[in-house]
Amino acid sequence: MSDPAVARRDVVFALLADPVRRRILELLADGQPHTASTCAKAVGKRLDAALKHLVALRDAAVVASTPDPSDARRQRYTLRPETVVRTSENGQREMDFGCAVLRMENRAP
Repeated sequence: MSDPAVARRDVVFALLADPVRRRILELLADGQPHTASTCAKAVGKRLDAALKHLVALRDAAVVASTPDPSDARRQRYTLRPETVVRTSENGQREMDFGCAVLRMENRAP
């Protein structure tokens, strides 16, 4: 019998191993919903590549998708509420997955 916590940890580590997925997660950490097109542009990838990563993140229950109210053919992506985004004591933004913490680069506005 497999331990669900170990399986979850393996999934999260595999997701975080990919630099494109980390950049998408950092984009979604702003708390705003983003379309696949917005994500693709932000990470410098084609739409189909960005969608592949967004689907993997959604299937791993890290990202949620909802229909775009302005165009129901599109989806908007956000982090799931279980993924905590916070600012550390030294001012660095962090994303907590329970089994791993992703420390994000501080970017100039």
